[in-house]
Amino acid sequence: MKYARVLIEHCPKDTTQIFIDYYTSKYRPKIRLAPVADSTATPSSGGLAAGAVNAVQNITNLISLPYMNATVVASPASQGNIKPLDGGQTVVVNPEDLGPPKYTPPPPRTAFSSFIDHPDEFIVFLEACLADSSLSASDRTDLSTTLFEMYLLKSNEKKDQADREAWESKAKALISGQSQQNGTGSSPNRIPISSSNVLLLSHLSNFCDGTTLVKEQSGLLSDIFRSYTSAKDTRGALKALRKYGPQEPQLYPAALAYLTSDPRVLDEAGPDELASILERIDAGGLMAPLQVVQTLGKNAVATMGMLKPYLARTVERERRAIASDRRRAEACRRETEQRRAEMAELGSKPAVFQATRCADCGMQLELPTVHFLCKHSFHQRCLRAGQGGGADGEAGGECPQCKADNDTIRALRRAQDEYAGRHELFRDDLERSEDRFGTVADWFGRGVMGGAMGTGIE
Repeated sequence: MKYARVLIEHCPKDTTQIFIDYYTSKYRPKIRLAPVADSTATPSSGGLAAGAVNAVQNITNLISLPYMNATVVASPASQGNIKPLDGGQTVVVNPEDLGPPKYTPPPPRTAFSSFIDHPDEFIVFLEACLADSSLSASDRTDLSTTLFEMYLLKSNEKKDQADREAWESKAKALISGQSQQNGTGSSPNRIPISSSNVLLLSHLSNFCDGTTLVKEQSGLLSDIFRSYTSAKDTRGALKALRKYGPQEPQLYPAALAYLTSDPRVLDEAGPDELASILERIDAGGLMAPLQVVQTLGKNAVATMGMLKPYLARTVERERRAIASDRRRAEACRRETEQRRAEMAELGSKPAVFQATRCADCGMQLELPTVHFLCKHSFHQRCLRAGQGGGADGEAGGECPQCKADNDTIRALRRAQDEYAGRHELFRDDLERSEDRFGTVADWFGRGVMGGAMGTGIE
């Protein structure tokens, strides 16, 4: 590694390829031998300079790289496939015949300093090393982080917009995990770079996509939207709203507050965007109408004409709900009055039974017969034991046809009595409910409020 910078300076491509082979365990040395001195040979043309060059080349060919096992470079006499070149001056061993390398390559970071002032060759080296499936997790992280930084460096150096976007797309593909497939079985979408490094390098290089991608994969969708609003980037904020709004509905109230914070922001977005946001808020029930009016009234940016369609829909819906509730309340009131009148009549007036057929067998009624206050009449023989008669078939039991409905009503009543004392269920349901008024009304119908007196519930 002593002469690495000199070699890269004069032979960048060849030296880079040697580094790639060496650090990916693919390096195979070439064996070259100097010819035997011939006293009768005449000096070659070129004089002393040419002889010095040949001598240096012959010496450097025998130098083994660090971490290389000495047994890899075998002696010429032990090689059966050594072939002399034309003229008999040099002997070369085929690298493929040496077998697999028997050395452990050092960490790729040891070569980083050799590529100073050669970013293009450095990027080629990093990409080639990342393609090696035998890399350890720490080496892969070092290479990915350094390559990401080099991509951003190249993008900032480019003046042309297309070139800059090309390098930025490479950087985005790298941190999103789409540019590599490692052979360790890990997910290809896993970012090999720590989030803190991505955020730091993206901030230093003004690479917004990197910051956005990290926040997106961390689930910080609200932070992405707020970063656009803080920078007054209305187009970016609306783009983020369309992308993340279905996943994060609370972005719509934040977008409403942002659009109505400044007249210039509202003019840039347009009234259609405001109407769309109001429609989504209305459809999802994200804000009460009073909250919407208070939000729009803080800065006096939105006009009444922009709010009129939303208010018209809200008022019309509330009118329909009120009319429906009134109809239901009136029906319940009539039914209650009817039941009360029937109960008063049963307690004060004699009951008249006019049935002529048995409700069980359908035949003409014959004495002895059993009549129930629910207006059902039976032959005494049709009332089996346990279905409305006593053990001896005597009357005094319950109507068989009304028994199922009465049992259901009694079960509901018992459940209401049980729920009336379980106030922790009421609190839990109220905390998780989106419509708290409806939840309170529902539990009020179950009788929980009647059992709450004297229990300390506020």
